[in-house]
Amino acid sequence: MKAEHFKHAEPSGQQEHKEAAGGLPSSGLRTNRAEPKDYYTFSDEEKEVEFKRHDMPTPWMNYLSNGTFHTMLSHAGGGVAFYKSPQIWRITRYRFFHLPMDRSGPYIYVQDAKTGGYWCPTSEPALDKPEEWKSAHGMGYTRFEAKRADIAARTVYFVGPYENSLIWNLTLSNQGSAAKELKVYAYAEFGMMEFMRELQWQCYNKHQVSVQYHPAETLVYRYGVENQPKPEETPLVYLASDTPLSGYDGDREEFIGCYRSESNPAAIENGGCTGSTLMGGDPCGALQFNLTLQPGESRTINVFLGTAADEQEVERAVAHSREAGFVESSFLALKENWASYLGAWESRLPDKDAERMINIWNPYQAHRNFLFSRNISFYATGTFRGVGYRDTSQDILAVVPFDTELAFDKLRLLLGQQYKDGHVNHYFFPNEGWEPVTSIHSDDHLWTALAAWDLLAETGDAAFLEAKLPYYDGSEGTVYEHLKAAIDFTASKLGPNGFPLMLRSDWNDQLFRVCREGRGESIWTAMQLGTVLLRMIDLAAAAGHPEHTAQYEAMYEAQRKRVNSIGWDGQWFRRAIMDDGRFLGSDEHDEAKIWLNAQTWATLSGMADEDKGLRAMDSVRDMLDTELGIKKIHPSITSFPDPADPLTNYNKGTGENGAVFCHANTWAIIAECMLGRGDLAYKYYRQLLPNVAMDKAGLWRYKAEPYVYASNLFGPESDKFGLANVSWLTGTAAWMYVAATQYILGVKPVMNGLSIDPCIPADWEGFTVKRRFRGCVYDITVTNVSKVCKGVKQITVDGERVEGNVLPPYPGRSSVKVEVIL
Repeated sequence: MKAEHFKHAEPSGQQEHKEAAGGLPSSGLRTNRAEPKDYYTFSDEEKEVEFKRHDMPTPWMNYLSNGTFHTMLSHAGGGVAFYKSPQIWRITRYRFFHLPMDRSGPYIYVQDAKTGGYWCPTSEPALDKPEEWKSAHGMGYTRFEAKRADIAARTVYFVGPYENSLIWNLTLSNQGSAAKELKVYAYAEFGMMEFMRELQWQCYNKHQVSVQYHPAETLVYRYGVENQPKPEETPLVYLASDTPLSGYDGDREEFIGCYRSESNPAAIENGGCTGSTLMGGDPCGALQFNLTLQPGESRTINVFLGTAADEQEVERAVAHSREAGFVESSFLALKENWASYLGAWESRLPDKDAERMINIWNPYQAHRNFLFSRNISFYATGTFRGVGYRDTSQDILAVVPFDTELAFDKLRLLLGQQYKDGHVNHYFFPNEGWEPVTSIHSDDHLWTALAAWDLLAETGDAAFLEAKLPYYDGSEGTVYEHLKAAIDFTASKLGPNGFPLMLRSDWNDQLFRVCREGRGESIWTAMQLGTVLLRMIDLAAAAGHPEHTAQYEAMYEAQRKRVNSIGWDGQWFRRAIMDDGRFLGSDEHDEAKIWLNAQTWATLSGMADEDKGLRAMDSVRDMLDTELGIKKIHPSITSFPDPADPLTNYNKGTGENGAVFCHANTWAIIAECMLGRGDLAYKYYRQLLPNVAMDKAGLWRYKAEPYVYASNLFGPESDKFGLANVSWLTGTAAWMYVAATQYILGVKPVMNGLSIDPCIPADWEGFTVKRRFRGCVYDITVTNVSKVCKGVKQITVDGERVEGNVLPPYPGRSSVKVEVIL
């Protein structure tokens, strides 16, 4: 039964060319077919990924941030800076979907004053390229190293903790035998803050912005457009340096010129900056430095692109940034912050690809998701989404093990969007102050209970459950009362068959079409509800409300019986019940027969009868699994349930219509671990490791970054099977971290301690983990002497045998040595 669903014919007229790795169909594009190893390599000791060429299939991004000032920066120097919000305080311009791609950015130009030739350490955008070049993304910084005509340039971009600024740390070295006279330019194109308003009203807005030169050799950009949101919080933007200036420009037309671009700025080619300022027009910041480097001499120039509340604050921030040692101490603090954060977990595994992802890139990506929700990336313009309630609730899960205070702050923010009756705003805009999106979904309000349970398990301290938080529509309640209100709301919104009503939709947003008349029910939400109810039993006890336990148990059992009777289709679980009473996800239909989420959450919730849970996951393996991950549904939809009104407008094999939806794959991994099938769970996990998927699909098919997860990959019914989409900001990051650490490696906080219950490939001999938990470091060594996937035989802590597989807290010890035998 396997494989038929992911075979497809080559496009008409296409040569029979296969990618070197994996045998997947070629895109048919004439591209450079170099191997991934020719483009990048990992440096795990430095926690970096290094790039060997600038011409990647797409811009491979990094996020530089101190929590307030942010920059998204590519491997080739393109990117966008913003203060708090990319919707109303976007500092620089980035041209999404335009050619040339990946423009603009914080660029540096190095010009030979005698010949006039110039180039960029980032390789882009100047037409003349470095003779030698590489770049690297690290934890909160991006580095470029380049050389041309005996001049070596090393540039590190990062956002430090002490000022809200992007620091450009440039070191130039003369490696030749003759002196070099250089003109060096730092350039950034300023945006008009409100991105959507700029698109619509720039003809008027541009007359209300200014760039002025201050005597302290600082360019200051002011956005003062009428009727802007939060004008009292809109910062000034400054561009300054710790090196004396030889020129400057604040007018983009003067620096770039007409019918030109960042590739060939007129000011550079015509002798230097013009000294322009701006009182209306298209703003920019350009700084010029003239210097002479003797043979063997090096010079460092630091540039600061930052924000401040007013002109006095600009002066203070610039003066602080120019102090001796400021840049060095800022970078050291950045490194120390990440070392401390990632120090909560360290593992050594037989699979080095997995080890790298679990130790470094997965928690790093998850932290960036936590900051930005689904707001801005190379794929998402950052114009409309704000903070998604369900998205951010899930993002919290991967931050709890590293920073419980940060996680609780976000939980508090979310619960402030809950109404007294228990439902929540779908997404909202805490920085922008805009009205929230108020559509009511069957799942949104339930997600926060998972985050609250994880916080309780991590800390062992139930005090936060008694914290008073406001409801969105007035009055307040404790955290626990907020969580209970969510359960009560779902209990009040059951459909004719007793399952939760779909309302606007559930996790699958496209399902709004099956419930327009208000009668559609979500079988998957019943499973989600069950998962939450098991947590609520613990939360009720911790919050001092054991009287609620019976209610939660009764609700769970009622939904469990429905799931196993009405929800069972014979070989898998049905997904939903439509307005007209027909089932969605049934073998009786030709399209959308089986949906991944219903099979996985039947096990995650503990609701599936044992034989049904196994059979459902066997159906996932047989019908949904592909060479590059598990499809979300099968077969894809073209005309179901009505050719005049199909369930989705997505093309076959894309998005929510038969793509490999990576977020949903994480739950298959967890389900297989809960079923004890470690070999299959690990297959599902490994095949979606980004660099592994890229190797399989081919770099020019996969396209996205090999160090962070993407939201989805085009599925086998698409002619671009394996194309990765919407990387960085995806719920895949949080759940993949949970799946890997808590279920595959099996180190999971629970109410009374740290559970050790690995589910690994049978051929693994073992692994080690150091896990920070309640003030103690658990140094865990797992030995798989029996060559099994699952089953703890014995645990000792500091040489003493422990009964069961839950290790108690050790408040009096800084570390304990844990030996686990499977």
